[in-house]
Parts: sequence; C-alpha cells; structure tokens
Amino acid sequence: MFQIQSWPHVIAHIDGDAFFASVTQAEHPSLKGKPLVTGSERGIATAVSYEARALGITRGLPIFKIKQQFPSCIILESDYRLYSVYATEMFKILREFSPWVEEYSIDEAFVDLKGMRYAFRTGYGEIALQAKDKIEEKLGISITVGVSLNKSLAKLASSLNRPSGFNVFSGKHIESLLIQVPIEKVWGIGSQTSAYLKKHNIYTAHDFAKSSEQFIAYLAKPYKEIWRELRGEKVFDLDTDPKNTYKSMLSSRTFSKPTNKKEFLWSRILAHAEYVFLRARKFGYSVGKIHIFLKNQRFKYFTYQVVPFEKITYPIEARDELRKGFEAIYKKEDLYRTAGCTVSDLVQVKNSQIPLFKNTNPVREKLKKIYPLYENRKINFGGSLFEA
Repeated sequence: MFQIQSWPHVIAHIDGDAFFASVTQAEHPSLKGKPLVTGSERGIATAVSYEARALGITRGLPIFKIKQQFPSCIILESDYRLYSVYATEMFKILREFSPWVEEYSIDEAFVDLKGMRYAFRTGYGEIALQAKDKIEEKLGISITVGVSLNKSLAKLASSLNRPSGFNVFSGKHIESLLIQVPIEKVWGIGSQTSAYLKKHNIYTAHDFAKSSEQFIAYLAKPYKEIWRELRGEKVFDLDTDPKNTYKSMLSSRTFSKPTNKKEFLWSRILAHAEYVFLRARKFGYSVGKIHIFLKNQRFKYFTYQVVPFEKITYPIEARDELRKGFEAIYKKEDLYRTAGCTVSDLVQVKNSQIPLFKNTNPVREKLKKIYPLYENRKINFGGSLFEA
C-alpha cells in the first residue's frame, strides 16, 4: 500500500517495562522474580511488576485489597529519587548512541538514529539493540524497544512483545506492524475517537492509515498528522531539551486532629486536586486519571478513581465525578487523619487527546483565562491550594 524506501527516517522508542517495580528489583536483587507493588504511601498500586500482573493485580488497585486478596505480594513505598537516578542514567546511555534524544517521560525516550550507521558501522536495528543491551546490563532493568520511520510507528512497535521486547519495522514492513495494532492503541487516539472510527469500520491502525483523504479531511488537524505518520511520513519532531518528567503527582496532608467534618474533608480534596493539576500544567501535562483518597485513624485507605473521557488540564472539568467519588468513600462514622489527590496517566499537552472534529471547547477556553487569576490568588474557589 505504501511505497517507502527502507529508512528515510529512523526513530527508536525506548520504554521501561514496569519501570518503578523494575528499578526496585534492580536495587534489591532478592526481589527479582517475585510479585511486587509500589505505592503503599498512597494507598494504591502505582507500579506493578510483571509477576504481580500475572496474579491479576493492576495499577490503581487499593493497597488494602491487594493485602487481602494477594498475601504473597510484596508491597513497598515508592522511591521517586531512585527512579529519577535510573532514568537519568538511561538517558545518558542513549546519548552514547545518538545526540538526538527526547526524554518523553521518566521511563520513555525517543531517539533519532538517522545517520548513525556511519559512526557505528552497522545497521539501525543493531544500533538500537546495542543500546537496549547496555541499558539492561548496566542498570539491571528491563526495557522494550521499537524502531521505525517516525515517533508514532516506533511507539506502536514498542507496544509489542513485552516485556524486554525488540521490534524493527522499516518502510517496506510498516503494513505488517499496522495490522497488529487495534485502533484504540494508536498514540493520540483515545476511547471516544476510537469508538467513532469503529462506526466507520476502522478497527486497526492499518484501517486508519488506508482511509481516504476525503474522510481524514473531516477530522481535526492532529488526527490528520497521526494518519500521515502511520503512512510513513515524519511529522512529529523530537523535543531534545533535557527535562524533568513525571508519570504521576501527589498532594496530601495529615490533619493535626482527626476529623469527620464532611465539607472540610471535601474542601481539602479539592485543594489537593487544584495543587497537583497546577503542577501538571507547570510541566506542560494534561491528566488522564485522578485518584482521591481518605485515610482513617486505623491507617486504612479509601480511594476512588476518576477517568475523564479525554485528557484534562483543570480539575473543575471533573468536579462532579470527584464529588461522586468523595461521597462513595466518605463514612460519617469514621474519623480521618489524611486526605489527598494523585493524578496519573500524564501526557504532554501537545500530544494529549484532542476533540475529533475542528470545534474547540468553549468551557476550556474560559478556564484558560480564569485559572491564571486563581493561581495568582486574585480569586478563590473556596479552598486554597497553597494551604492544602
């Protein structure tokens, strides 16, 4: 279908396998091969080793449920400083193989390998494999690598054969990659968009890539760009500036005295939500998942997860769902000592799920004007994020 020479461009996508858990196992070799979960300090699983996944444990599952249902699972606190050290070392190794590295997140990177065959005197696949082997040997963690013509195709390639997968798709082989990938797994296409596309008999990345230009013309610009990348063009450039990246952010505080005052607890939840969203916006992220939690005097956590229909940048967009979650976990007979909020499934705003068609969200446009006033304390929504 696509007439493309083997390597007009070469991008590798490197993705850590259960990165936080893998780093923990690398630091403590006795934990390798054992079911492991991190996140005890939050009351929910923030990272799940592949051994734990095999038991049926998933990210976001409350810790108390894991203890009840999976007594053999090892549960530890997260160590973000340690994860950052490993991430820095991983990016450092990648720069030994190419100067063009995008630190996409704490456990993901894109690497432009075009032209590096001359330096290494070998093929692009072999260069990527050497980088993978060096990272796994030096750091003791597992990573999966995908190599193809652009960022979208490389990310699809790295989604296969996990953990410790390695997949290379040159120009003449990209159709064999696209056929394997469901449309909802394509980078930048969310659940709502994939549901719409399926109504038009588009079920795989291959179906989308072979869609007519007339059909694609009705979609918003980012989907046209994804369509072009799936057909082998290089549309998305690498952002090679070093940066701090996050997979999740947390805000919580323990009260001086336990309380069961409902509206006070709700106001604290909102304040923590505002604060973590502020941090996310500061680093250019939109949010895909929100966890709110209460911890009682017996140190038992009660959590609720909200998954918006599309990535959001302001918590007020999910306020009704957050209130519903709070009502579900709050019990008036309990006394609570801690409240908090965690956001996860973070993506750069420029790559987040956008509306399918060309219209804009008028509410969000208003929020872009209002929130800077809130952040500068010129207006107040009823709970200070600075005092949470």
